[in-house]
Amino acid sequence: MPLVTGERIGPFRIVAPIGKGGMGEVYRARDTRLDRDVALKMLSDAVANDEESLRRFERETRAVASLNHPNILAIHDTGKHGEVPFAVTELLQGETLAERIRGGPVAPLRAAEITCQVAEGLSAAHAMGVIHRDVKPENIFLTNDGRAKILDFGIARIEDPARRTGGIPLGRKSTTSSMFLVGTAGYIAPEQVRGKRADPRSDVFALGSVFFEMLTGVRPFQRDSPVETLGAVLRDDPKKIPEAEKIAEPLRGYVLRCLEKDPADRYQSARDLLLDLRAYQAGAVKEAASRVQFRSVPPWRQRRTRVVLRSAAGALLLVLGFYAGSCWERERHSLPAESAAGSRTAPAG
Repeated sequence: MPLVTGERIGPFRIVAPIGKGGMGEVYRARDTRLDRDVALKMLSDAVANDEESLRRFERETRAVASLNHPNILAIHDTGKHGEVPFAVTELLQGETLAERIRGGPVAPLRAAEITCQVAEGLSAAHAMGVIHRDVKPENIFLTNDGRAKILDFGIARIEDPARRTGGIPLGRKSTTSSMFLVGTAGYIAPEQVRGKRADPRSDVFALGSVFFEMLTGVRPFQRDSPVETLGAVLRDDPKKIPEAEKIAEPLRGYVLRCLEKDPADRYQSARDLLLDLRAYQAGAVKEAASRVQFRSVPPWRQRRTRVVLRSAAGALLLVLGFYAGSCWERERHSLPAESAAGSRTAPAG
């Protein structure tokens, strides 16, 4: 049953509905304890009675609760209203990346920054044994202050540290185990399509697809049906997609490396991608600053600077010419007499 304005859920007072999705409804609420606005996600009755949906909800809240990073949606609380679970998260103001892309391609530097921030969040998640497995524009939120936030860890795979050294995964087996195809066609990595276990490099592939889409406005593997899209992920070379030529170098190299079919050929971690993109940003900013610095000089001074530089270059060439000539004269006078004579007279006969 939908909640109404003013209704209390524990210490949270419902302010207004925000949106509705497949799992339930999200409301703007007021945390009366801390005097702040939050987002309250209430599962629908149908979802609350479905065992697999409940496991997905619990998996998401546990994954997000284990993380504390500015590029990952923060969860504040969980509980039940009657028999229906709910989660309380930070309230975000802005739009999803999917909504932003519908307005056209994203400028290269901005696309690189968004990718960097998502890579930061993924790197933190991977360090805690959390593989997102559904990185896509709909699950990336852009706040009004320019921050990217990763959403929806509902199909994340969570490992405890023992799993990374040969133990077993946390939790029970479910339809999100490696025996089943999970994720969104067009973003899931080739190894996931083949039913292999996802690892951090699988999230890197998905982020590469998102990066490609930001820069071109086109999904790299989108086809007419999900089955054809999955086939394109396995077979098609993104370098041969016409839109790939629109991506400026060196960004194209970074994107295509993320989209390698073999995980061993990709960036081995989100952190590696992040380091390359930060270096790209630093170079781009330095180049832009140098251009701005020169353009800030008055035109008459720019012309004078060019004249002075040309005059200095001419003078330098003249000095070098005199220096070379004097060196030759000293060398000539230091030669033996017969060598000098021989150098001036052709052989007899």
